[in-house]
Amino acid sequence: MMITLLMSFFALATAAQSVDAAAPFLPKHKTKSLAKTRALELRGGAGPIDAETAAKVIGGLAIGTGSVFTVANKFCNKSYGVHGELSPTDARQTIDHNLSIFSAGVVMYSLLFRNDISWNLAMALGNLPWAFRALGDLLNESSKTTGPSNIGSSLIFLFASAAAYGGLTAADWAGNAFKAASLFALTSGLPCLFAPAEASKLWGMKGATEMTNGMITGVGVTLTGFGAFSAALAWGDDVITAVGKKAIVDMLCLIKAMYFSPEWASLGISKAAVYFWLILDVVAAYSILVK
Repeated sequence: MMITLLMSFFALATAAQSVDAAAPFLPKHKTKSLAKTRALELRGGAGPIDAETAAKVIGGLAIGTGSVFTVANKFCNKSYGVHGELSPTDARQTIDHNLSIFSAGVVMYSLLFRNDISWNLAMALGNLPWAFRALGDLLNESSKTTGPSNIGSSLIFLFASAAAYGGLTAADWAGNAFKAASLFALTSGLPCLFAPAEASKLWGMKGATEMTNGMITGVGVTLTGFGAFSAALAWGDDVITAVGKKAIVDMLCLIKAMYFSPEWASLGISKAAVYFWLILDVVAAYSILVK
């Protein structure tokens, strides 16, 4: 796995150099974003790769690993050294863990690799996966089997669908919906990261095993990162700066999970895989945010 990830990293870094990035805060016809150019002049460039390339590498890996591991949760667990058959409750935590990575990746791809997707549409697309996830839980009555509770699923659907609808229609209130959804993601992710047992009870999870709290910790890692990234964008950061800030949050969350969360450590997750993401986050954050 490490060889594959490293090869993907350098391949994306090479490809990203020649791909035009999107202009998230300007009209679609202004494909060479003055806002982004100015942002790049003000910060970034101290790391081993330039800021835009670093952001594109993070974005490419996010949408790539997020999409693959969301639909192939058993492959994800095996890749990270988690062996054995998972219960339905633990399996859904793996999906939720990767759904946050995928959602952030969708936004990054839309704003960094495409010139024909507006900022509003990108933010809408990033919230759609969680809206569909919550709707599916409600329709399938997941509250009776694995959780979360109907109240929890309804709240997720409310915030995510409002942000998605506001972005898709370019409504005047879309910006406020993006802010609300990002804060909801943050306030949902942090309890999972710092108090997984209490978060499990709060969300009404059922069928818990000895692995469930560790799995919920993993959900907290990525959901907090997604919330921080979305909040940075919602409050006016350009996408490259937002990726840099997300890298810092991801790094801190991974350190918390790896060294200060016995529940997560008990899963036997490969430290080599985690170190790869830690190093990647450090390089990306330094390249983007430090002159």
